[in-house]
Amino acid sequence: MNVKYLINDAINAEKALFDDETDFRVVAEDAPVMLWLTNAEAKIVFTNSKWKKFIGLIDNFHINGNAWLMALHPEDRTNCLAVFKEAFISQQAFEMEYRLRRFDGQYRYILDTGEPYINKGGKFSGFIGSSTDITDRKNYENQLRLSQMELTQHNREMALINQLNSYLQVCRSLQETHPIIKYYAQKIFSDQSGALYLLDESHTLVETVVTWGDSNFFSSHIISSDGCWALRQGRLHVVEEPEHAILCSHVSEHANQGYVCAPAIAQGEMIGFLCVTLEDTRRDKSLNWTSVESRTRLISLAADNLAMALVSLKLREALRNRSLHDPMTQLFNRRYLDESLTYELAICQRSGKPLAVIMIDIDHFKTYNDTYGHDVGDYVLIEIASIVRSKLRDGDVACRYGGEELVMILVGASKEIAEDRAELVRSTIESHQFTFKGKTQAGVTASFGVAAYPNDGSDAAALLKSADTALYQAKGAGRNKVVSFAHTISFA
Repeated sequence: MNVKYLINDAINAEKALFDDETDFRVVAEDAPVMLWLTNAEAKIVFTNSKWKKFIGLIDNFHINGNAWLMALHPEDRTNCLAVFKEAFISQQAFEMEYRLRRFDGQYRYILDTGEPYINKGGKFSGFIGSSTDITDRKNYENQLRLSQMELTQHNREMALINQLNSYLQVCRSLQETHPIIKYYAQKIFSDQSGALYLLDESHTLVETVVTWGDSNFFSSHIISSDGCWALRQGRLHVVEEPEHAILCSHVSEHANQGYVCAPAIAQGEMIGFLCVTLEDTRRDKSLNWTSVESRTRLISLAADNLAMALVSLKLREALRNRSLHDPMTQLFNRRYLDESLTYELAICQRSGKPLAVIMIDIDHFKTYNDTYGHDVGDYVLIEIASIVRSKLRDGDVACRYGGEELVMILVGASKEIAEDRAELVRSTIESHQFTFKGKTQAGVTASFGVAAYPNDGSDAAALLKSADTALYQAKGAGRNKVVSFAHTISFA
């Protein structure tokens, strides 16, 4: 082909490209959207006034690729350049999102759309593109995503709180609740530290019954009732920045994270407070999607639920204690004796361990009532019950069997050990000074019958009958004695 024709073709193509660019520039310059143009070598050759104003360039500034790169967020550069490079290789339309610094220094989310530009000569000559500020849309999408995450998290937390409540409802003692509360607290507040403080009976001291996480966050596990601002005020105490806040005395002075103290109040009764840190509340480290407000609401809700459950349990425990205790002597009653003895014997049958029963009867008790009045009789009964209670070992049980009769259940004790324990109680009663309203009641003694499982009875009824038989042997032998059941004794 003639070189002259080749040169002419190149000149005509260049002229056509120039004409196309000139037409585009004229139309695009004052367009209400941000527009740009590149050449085939990926060099930006034109941006309209809207684009320049966005990043703060003067209208007559000679644009080049560096202006875009300089305004591009450093974290987005690698990805943007890779998309750009791939588009020029494939010569296909593309979209990409990135952050671009606006004239006021704020980074905004931009959606770039590029279309391949084919000149009048039919050759690829670069890309024509538009840049759209989508920050508001992205913020909305993020808020929607965070709301969905918070809803999912909220549902999970509510499910855990409901599970916790279901366990607390069937607990039989406050002590039994502690490991359950700890287990669920660690699940509900998995990235946080915390403690549940409960008031003592006198409401003068508050003590931790459950802790989890970093125990060093708390300066003391026993404080006075005015050591927590939530307790003092009866409302939430929220600390976001410890260095600029009023701290409770139970929090370490070196604490470097915020916390919330929520009073535990139910049915008008303040029972303590729940303290939980605000450390590591962000599940996504780039977005603080769990706000202090949402954490505070959860802590307050948890405190309310714990208060209701524990107050209800205390009431049930009190009612159960009243139903199982004799109101005069404060020993367990006959109902508890039957339940406890049956239960302990079942354990002994499986383990092979011994068990002994001591039956006690106050000597001449009717005479005290008839001679000195029921007040004196009641006083003697209460004093002897106190002596019996003071001689119990860990795990032993003392009950009022009926009238002036008491029973001691010695778990794991042989008949010999029971005889020694009965003798200790007998001698203590004999030497005790019974003084009622300034008058000494002389000659107060008691008789004792001892029986042991399995030789003297394999069930509760048989064992109690054997102990009762031995007791009557002691009374028949002159009272103030300890007698053990012997199989030669006739039941007739």
